[in-house]
Amino acid sequence: MKRLYPLLLALLLFSNYLCSQDFSGTWQGEVAQDGKSDTYQYRLDLTQMDNKVNGIATSVSKTGTVAKFEVGGIWDGQTLALQEVNQFEPPGARWCLKHIRLTQSESNGTVTLEGRWEAQGCTPGKISLSQQSAPSGMTSDSRQPIVGDGKNIPSTVHHPPLISGKWAGYLTQSDRDYGFYFEMKFEEAGKGTSHITSDGEGGNAVHQFHWTFDEKTGQLDFEETAILEESVPSWRWCIKSGSLFFKQEENRLSLAGDWKGYIEGYSLETGACAPGKLYVEKPVFKKEEMMPAPQTSSQEAAPAKPVAVVEYEKKQKREVDVERVLEVKNKTIRIRVWDNGTVDGDVCTLFLNGEMILKNYRVARSKHETIVKLEKPVNYIILHAMNLGSISPNTIAVSVDDGTGEQVVIVSSNLKTSGAIMIREFTVGGE
Repeated sequence: MKRLYPLLLALLLFSNYLCSQDFSGTWQGEVAQDGKSDTYQYRLDLTQMDNKVNGIATSVSKTGTVAKFEVGGIWDGQTLALQEVNQFEPPGARWCLKHIRLTQSESNGTVTLEGRWEAQGCTPGKISLSQQSAPSGMTSDSRQPIVGDGKNIPSTVHHPPLISGKWAGYLTQSDRDYGFYFEMKFEEAGKGTSHITSDGEGGNAVHQFHWTFDEKTGQLDFEETAILEESVPSWRWCIKSGSLFFKQEENRLSLAGDWKGYIEGYSLETGACAPGKLYVEKPVFKKEEMMPAPQTSSQEAAPAKPVAVVEYEKKQKREVDVERVLEVKNKTIRIRVWDNGTVDGDVCTLFLNGEMILKNYRVARSKHETIVKLEKPVNYIILHAMNLGSISPNTIAVSVDDGTGEQVVIVSSNLKTSGAIMIREFTVGGE
């Protein structure tokens, strides 16, 4: 029995060594391909639990094109092995999904990760990264998603106006093959509500959350604290928290990142949910494309809206909520609609710039295709719900195919407000 003690001690020391190496945080540097002069800026935002590492990789080309990937891997005590498992941005052209092997070194107080990468069908190459220090007043721990009851979120944090309002997108979960339509409404004083609709079972729910935003790093931390509404009382939702990263483009603002959570009625220790990804965006409108909306009975001036939206609201007596932005490279596009979740009898009508292009269509699992020609640089597809089906609200999958690629989004509408997609012609320099 005594002979086992050295072996057990060695195993214990090795285990402690594995756990002592923490790669959580931001790593930034360059990626190169063998035999090619061009390099790509590369950033890893990592979170580590024991020897498992996951996070988001961001790659930027010389021309400024940005790609983002879901990353997972393991630290074995000598090598950090990572795999880009899913590209979630941009939605069109596919990039190399890299398998990366890195070793750690330190020189003059700078910690670096260097190694090789390879990917199927791609020329392999080198990668070199260094760890970025936390901004002043921010510890390495504060880069982790917030978990708890929201009491530690400071109420004095500055909340910039560009974050406030409604953002729409989707949420995925690693243990299921369907996704969720997801909204986040950011209010003042770090408060907000999230609205989730399942493409499978569960119906929908509204959660309350707290949030903080760091303007230096572009990181937004959120934590759901309570369930306000749920359509299926017996369904147990995940109480979510996470870190999202802000991006500002010409036509949209976006927040994307990882989330984790626990099943309603449990805790992270007793009932953790399978984690996932979250993406929401808010369209950016140009002043010259807007016109005043009809004045209401309110004393406040009605906000300006796109011309096509105002025309639809006048005719249909419904508000329009422009949720997503797509860019296309051709004027002729194929629009496909279908129910990508539970087929619940949704009936919809589609409008393009105020003109009806699909009438009273009962949404099915199979895709219904309509070919249209865009007459304007900026166009709006509006989903007009004719009913709410058995699961409210009316949510459908919409894809736009311009001949170079297909982009898919989920749009939500009810009997008072119609969800819409802005479609813009792609122009060089508009990225």
